[in-house]
Amino acid sequence: MGSVKFPYTDIPPSNEDSQWEGWNKEDLAKTLPLFAEIGLLTRQPVDGKEGLYHYDLTDLGREYQYEDIDRRDVEPIYDNSFCYGPIKVIKVTDVSEKTYERGLSGYNETQVSVDIDYQVVNTPEWIINNQDKLKALYGSSSVRLPDVTYPQSLLYIKGKDGKLYEKSWFYRVIKPSGKLLTDKE
Repeated sequence: MGSVKFPYTDIPPSNEDSQWEGWNKEDLAKTLPLFAEIGLLTRQPVDGKEGLYHYDLTDLGREYQYEDIDRRDVEPIYDNSFCYGPIKVIKVTDVSEKTYERGLSGYNETQVSVDIDYQVVNTPEWIINNQDKLKALYGSSSVRLPDVTYPQSLLYIKGKDGKLYEKSWFYRVIKPSGKLLTDKE
C-alpha cells in the first residue's frame, strides 16, 4: 500500500519532498482510493481542501492489515499492507544445496533452495470480487485465488550449526505499478 500511519490525511506533493517521499505519495494516491472502494478503508473529503481525503481503517481493514514499523530512521516508517489467506504447501518439488566461496551472508556459505507448490487457503471475498482492479494496479501475479496451485522457490542459508535460516521474504509485498481502475472502467 505504501508507508502510511492510520488515520491518515492526504499530504499534497511538495518541491521539498525527498525522492522517496514523492514516490510514497504517488503510491498512496493510487492505493488508498482502491482500498477505500474495496471497503478496507474509509475515505472522507477534507473540508476546504479539494482533492484531499482523510483515510482510516474499517473493521474489515483492521482484520487484514499487516503493519511493520521501521524505527531505524529519525522518523518511523509505517509499512502497511493487506495480507490474506495463509498458504498450504501442496508438494515439495525440489531441494538443492550449493556452497559458495562468497555467498550472500559471508564466506563458504551453503544455500539450500526449496521449490514448493502451494495454495492459498481461505481467500476472502474482497480479493475474489476485486481481482481485476487489484491486478490492474499490482500486476497479474498479485492475486492468489483459491484452489489454484502456485510454484515458489524458498532460499535458506545453512548455518555453521547445521540449521537452516530463511533468507527469503517472510511475506510478499507487491508495489503498485499499474493504474487505478474504477467501477466505471
